[in-house]
Amino acid sequence: MSLRISTAYNVTSSYQEYKKALDSYTSSSDSIEIPGCDNFNNKHINGSTYDPSRVCTIAIKFLIHLKEKYVSSYGEEGCRYLYYWLYVKALESKKTTENTLDLYKKLNEVFNEHNDGNYMFDEYINKMDKDTCNKTQKIIHLYEVFNIFENQEPSDVEEKKCTSKCAEIFTSYVNECREEYDYDFCNELKNFREYHNFFIRKLRNCEGDKYFLPPVENFDIVGMIILPFVLILVTSLILPLLYKFTPIGPWIRHRLVKKKNVWDDMQQDENHLLRNYEMQKDNSIKPYYKIAYNSS
Repeated sequence: MSLRISTAYNVTSSYQEYKKALDSYTSSSDSIEIPGCDNFNNKHINGSTYDPSRVCTIAIKFLIHLKEKYVSSYGEEGCRYLYYWLYVKALESKKTTENTLDLYKKLNEVFNEHNDGNYMFDEYINKMDKDTCNKTQKIIHLYEVFNIFENQEPSDVEEKKCTSKCAEIFTSYVNECREEYDYDFCNELKNFREYHNFFIRKLRNCEGDKYFLPPVENFDIVGMIILPFVLILVTSLILPLLYKFTPIGPWIRHRLVKKKNVWDDMQQDENHLLRNYEMQKDNSIKPYYKIAYNSS
């Protein structure tokens, strides 16, 4: 499997570890109190799966986990994954991205002020916006769906053993990344495709294009053929008009005349030097005669 492409939506290099950590905090029944979470409240959590104190405890434990790792890339990607957990698990996708980010920043304040967060993740959390969060959520959703397929006992039926439920979701996301020219999103989809197809081919031993996700790149063969001809046609039409009706024409003529004059002067100088040289050469080979004078 080839190396991953680094993108603005990186979360998947440690995806399983993030998921494992948050799942453990979610299912934990320990009574360890997290400073600042006892009285934590937020309007966006009302009616969600967990009460505000529980959401706070799980989120702060995860941020402490990221802090203890003390690796910048692990921390940044982990902050993105925590957004996903808050949006999908804690708020059950019932709130907007803006609401989720507002909750996230309040939790980060608890981490900084009561749990020695030292503003460690402020940069990562504060630069999250609606577009980044939406794309991150979609990428992780792909991995979540595929994770269920990975953990299933392989069926004896090849069609079931080799077919994940990701193809339709993947295709819709690819269309989106092409329409928006979002190269980071497209590259993250390439990473997922590589991961998916490697698993299907090598670990499930499946063969046949129908089981593999298609390339993300959109090769427009017709466009590639037509474009050069269009450029040639447009150029041939525009250049004469520019030459005739704009200052470009006189400027080009002036430049050409100037270059011609310079060339003519250089040619004349060269001819002059050549004639002088030939004259000097002729003089050098003429016989030198001594004339004797009689003195009287």
